[in-house]
Amino acid sequence: MWRPLASIFGPRERAAFLAILAALLVSAFGSRQANAAEPDHAQLAREAYVRGSELAKEEKWGEALAAFERSNENRSHALTLYNLGVCERVLGLATRARARFRDTLQRATEHSDELPAALAESVKGYLTEYARTLPQVTLTVAPVDAAIAIDGRPLRTIATTPSVVLEANTMPAGVAARPPAATFVVEMDPGSHVITLVHQGFADVAVRRSFPEGYRGALTLAMDSLPATVNVASNVNQAIVRVNGVDVGMAPVDISRPPGHYRVDVFREGFVPVHNEMDLRPGAAFQLRAKLEVERVPLYKKWWFWTGAAAIVATGVLVTYAATRPTPEPPPYDAGSTGWLAGTR
Repeated sequence: MWRPLASIFGPRERAAFLAILAALLVSAFGSRQANAAEPDHAQLAREAYVRGSELAKEEKWGEALAAFERSNENRSHALTLYNLGVCERVLGLATRARARFRDTLQRATEHSDELPAALAESVKGYLTEYARTLPQVTLTVAPVDAAIAIDGRPLRTIATTPSVVLEANTMPAGVAARPPAATFVVEMDPGSHVITLVHQGFADVAVRRSFPEGYRGALTLAMDSLPATVNVASNVNQAIVRVNGVDVGMAPVDISRPPGHYRVDVFREGFVPVHNEMDLRPGAAFQLRAKLEVERVPLYKKWWFWTGAAAIVATGVLVTYAATRPTPEPPPYDAGSTGWLAGTR
């Protein structure tokens, strides 16, 4: 929400600002009559600058911001950048205002005649103030390569050493982007923000947090991994599917498992089983087609082979026995009850 000019600047500073907007117009773009032959973009920049100055005097800061944006698009100037920063400061867009003031000083360094020394000192004062008042959140995300956005905008990297520092609310609206580190500092406008994390295979995270001026703290956001899904099918009906030694049904079947390593077996009696080792990633979907081939049983494993072999072996035993059996001796004569045996002499 924007605040009246008087709540941002003191009476003396406000009067100086409004006067500067008009007084520096000539030095920034020159008079229209003196530069009648200049390219159209310079003329458009001047007209938009004048319109922005008029709207700023009326404290219509949103409209003034849009006018100065048009001016800057046609022709950049340190004063235009400064005015953009002032409008954004009044509207409560702290990180955007800070970025504008940084750009202002950079432009003034390259074009020393574009920014009066008094305004340069004011810009430095604003930057010092923002260093103290902007919330700074040390954010840790998991997984480490998750993409992050705040208020629907990716973050801008403004420092990488000694620590990674990102800036919120200054980039155009867009998709989340991966930060350069898993732990980093985020500087943002005071107030309420929506922080989102996205990563393939993980459930999206969206949290709302409020951070007052001068906040210093830490926040950890961890995403929950989604299960992986495997669809197992076979060319043979009623083939059994087994995962890590546990039957899970008959193909075709959908299997949902947490990320990890798995062994999938597909088998049916009379067919050669199929084995597959799989590493499942979070949220991934796989299709496994098991082609079972008819099992070819060796001759020595068939039942009729062993029945015939047993018969042959048994026959050989009988033949051998008959051929090698000795001729039996005749039984002795029965001597009757006397125990005697009559014979010839």
